Amino acid sequence: MNHQNSSQILAPGDRDALVAYLLAWADDELILGHRDSEWTGFAPQIEEDVAFSSIAQDEMGHAGLLYGLIAELTGDDVDHLALRRPPAEYRHAAMVELPNGDWAFTIARHYLYDLAELCRVDALVDSTYVPLAAIARKVVREEHYHAMHGSAWWERLRDGSSESRARLYDALRDLLPPAADLFVTTPDERALVASGVLPCPAGALYEEWLMQIEPLIEAIDPTLRAHLEVYPAPRMPRPVGDCFLALHAEMTMVSAAGLGERW
Repeated sequence: MNHQNSSQILAPGDRDALVAYLLAWADDELILGHRDSEWTGFAPQIEEDVAFSSIAQDEMGHAGLLYGLIAELTGDDVDHLALRRPPAEYRHAAMVELPNGDWAFTIARHYLYDLAELCRVDALVDSTYVPLAAIARKVVREEHYHAMHGSAWWERLRDGSSESRARLYDALRDLLPPAADLFVTTPDERALVASGVLPCPAGALYEEWLMQIEPLIEAIDPTLRAHLEVYPAPRMPRPVGDCFLALHAEMTMVSAAGLGERW
């Protein structure tokens, strides 16, 4: 589908800034979708095999929409963007690439991410850039279901037993610092905010997210508040660790072998 129209021509600087913004978001969705898909066949209940498979498909579908918009803006190829870049060119937040760990870790990441995603898309439905607003309207419906799923499991782990609560605590202790990177400022964000392409800056979304999660984590243990970053640093290229190298090799295996030319 071609999202562009004559009234939606971006200035070159805005276009480059929007591409950087979209790429970081799309990479988050793609990588987390792959991590979620790893629970298929291993979730604690058969219903969760189905639920997490569905969530993974949604996240990858969102990535596909975003890569498609990037391709329209740049002339790049969607399959190249998703699966044929070298590891160092991905711009996802470190949190989404971490191995799944136990079920509590996965649920904690799932819920923290989905609440962050809802802050983003709830704002982007008011973007002045029509193609971006259209994607946000589609994504927001699915993310509300993801957040409902995450909330139900969060409460179940919090209130289920001393062990499940302890595991949720341990997961949050490890996840809260890198979770702030979901709200980093991408290059030239200020220009996108000024033009209305982004209805509000990343910092405002971060503050909104904090207001939502602070009572949740304090209900588990008030000391968890100390594990939140004061403010996320700009998302810059970072050294590629063994964790992502292994994940990248796995998710690009078919494409690299030439067995599947389309994503």
